[in-house]
Amino acid sequence: MTRALIFENTPGTRFAIDAETLHRNPELLKPFGRWLHIRLRVLDALAYLVCLAGVIAALVVGWWMAGAGLIICVMMLSVNRKTAGRIAKSAAQRSSESFRKLHEMGCLWLVMA
Repeated sequence: MTRALIFENTPGTRFAIDAETLHRNPELLKPFGRWLHIRLRVLDALAYLVCLAGVIAALVVGWWMAGAGLIICVMMLSVNRKTAGRIAKSAAQRSSESFRKLHEMGCLWLVMA
């Protein structure tokens, strides 16, 4: 199962973007923006740093800090995944060339309603 962002380009035509693949391989976003792949990597690193900070804080403050850090990390990674999908969606809506590239990458599908 993959996380997908579903949008309607024209009335009655729905498309899905594979946000999971774009999040796992941010280099696929290079054709759509110069620094997008680096942005996603930095946001992921920040999420993992929050998790690490929670574990370190658990040693000083209390055991529950590790859980809080993990929950925040998971939520940040989920938002980053959705951000990757939104970036691809805006690129697909901007130009037909980007739309075609996403489809050729296997990250854009036509969804039957």
